[in-house]
Amino acid sequence: MKPPCFRLRIFLIVFLSFFITACLKTPEMPDRSEISTGYDLQEIPVDISLGGLFFLDEQKGWATGNKGVILHTKDGGKNWLVQETGTEMLLVSIFFVNEKLGWAVGDSGLIAHTKDGGLTWGPQGSGVEKDLTHIFFLNEKQGWVTGVKGILLSTDDGGLRWTRVKGDSQMTMNQILFTSADQGWIVAQKGKLLYTENGGKNWALRKIDTVIDLLKIDFVNDKVGWIVGSAGLVLKTVDGGKSWFRQKSGVSSLFAGLSFVDENTGWLVGAGGMVLRTGDGGESWEQQTTGTLQFLTAVHFSDEKRGWITGTKQTLLYTETGGEAPPSENSSEPAVSVLEQENPSS
Repeated sequence: MKPPCFRLRIFLIVFLSFFITACLKTPEMPDRSEISTGYDLQEIPVDISLGGLFFLDEQKGWATGNKGVILHTKDGGKNWLVQETGTEMLLVSIFFVNEKLGWAVGDSGLIAHTKDGGLTWGPQGSGVEKDLTHIFFLNEKQGWVTGVKGILLSTDDGGLRWTRVKGDSQMTMNQILFTSADQGWIVAQKGKLLYTENGGKNWALRKIDTVIDLLKIDFVNDKVGWIVGSAGLVLKTVDGGKSWFRQKSGVSSLFAGLSFVDENTGWLVGAGGMVLRTGDGGESWEQQTTGTLQFLTAVHFSDEKRGWITGTKQTLLYTETGGEAPPSENSSEPAVSVLEQENPSS
């Protein structure tokens, strides 16, 4: 059996960050009723930490966590119901191509699949026993999974067969994203960024100026995208990933998630209840008050106002204000300072 602090080691290299609470005690926050925040804490029916988060639209969403738990909402998070998976293993990532077909991945090579929107889940044979980190599907047939120790799996039949792609056996790959049928990206540890221009038949390293672990990537179109990682790292591209430049986040926190709704508006989440928002494409960032110090693991915004954030210890936050808190009666001063972006040419 894996010791409790095993999760922390994996967190540092894989993005299983929400299990840091198995080893460290989170400082207590004041009562939420005493804090002005734009985020509401949603009730969930199980006492677990959450990691994976996926929404098909503003109403239908899923969240994954430890103990094999998958939560599902049909009403934008007003109610969350547990979907039985038949496993006690950690699930870290989930993806649906439509209301019926979905997959989730986690520890020890586990790939779970549903054909009925999550009413029932069953295992698919991954062919590996190492921990998996992320799953992405282009359509009902073509999908990809990343993991530790260089694990990269692909399928062209909806997961009936998974094939391992050869690569660096020491590289932990944290997320995979395709922006089109041909172009895809993988973010990995130690500043490694891989890309493909032929639908994953070949992958090459894209050189960027950092050795910091890369954890998440998001594109809003074929040109503009962002990467986040450890030590407050934020990278941006405006030329489809040919070049990347740093943006100043103003903090040194680890960022475990990001979500952009257009070229200007986006959010970053991470350690210590950290949420940053930008309205100008990352030229400046403002810190938002969440009312929690829990580790925030994933974020999804459907538009400029409505968003969800998962985290440790039953943390599931929701906002209808873009995270903006109600105006304070005692102060008209801005809550945070505005940070200037580094010169892209520096």
